[in-house]
Amino acid sequence: MNTRTEHKREAADRWCEPTMQPPTDIQEFEDHFAIDVELPGVAADRVDLQVEQGELRVTAERLHAVDENRDYLASERRFGTYCRVFRLGDLVDPEGITAELRDGVLRVQIKKHAKAMPKKIQIN
Repeated sequence: MNTRTEHKREAADRWCEPTMQPPTDIQEFEDHFAIDVELPGVAADRVDLQVEQGELRVTAERLHAVDENRDYLASERRFGTYCRVFRLGDLVDPEGITAELRDGVLRVQIKKHAKAMPKKIQIN
């Protein structure tokens, strides 16, 4: 395990108790970052986003709808709490974070600070 991965794991351990970590895609665009987090079967009211000390924490809970009148031969679906932590650094504006949950995917968009944007310098 490399140092960067260990650092990320330490950050996650500070914020998250042992939980499931959902698959995630991170993209960088000119003016923002986009994070897609797979949260199948999770309702929007069971998702929590918090920014603190330069980190974005995504927690969600997938509830297990138990039917007392059924006998299960197998139960392979995972239920419980999901948690991921993303270090934001100083390139982003914590006030410029938006999120939307659609079709089991949470899309978080994080605007970059103006100082982090590429700047064209005119040559005289």
